Amino acid sequence: VKDCGTRRAVPTTLRIGRPGGPHLALPDDPSYDSGLRADVLERALDGLDLDSAVPWLTRTGDLVPADADFLWMAAAREAYGRHGTGMPGFFVMTRYGWFNLVDGEVARWRRIRPHRSA
Repeated sequence: VKDCGTRRAVPTTLRIGRPGGPHLALPDDPSYDSGLRADVLERALDGLDLDSAVPWLTRTGDLVPADADFLWMAAAREAYGRHGTGMPGFFVMTRYGWFNLVDGEVARWRRIRPHRSA
């Protein structure tokens, strides 16, 4: 969270590992092609426990699928396949909640503090 600073826009970042535990963060770069994304994720999985390694993407925006979500999910599916295992899900997190692109599950955050008027 500290990497995001105080801006409301969160840079699109793919994380792979254990949420709340050891994980790798890979910044999204629009110049990456599908093969490079899969290769980078395959190498990232090499150093992780495949039984607990989960891919999740953090980004700005609504809880609807975006282009980067599908690009990284395809790469993650390929990387897990190269390791001979299935992908446990592909989660996208925004400031409004999260959704799993694999099964369509969605969770929305509730605002605890009332919104202040300007």
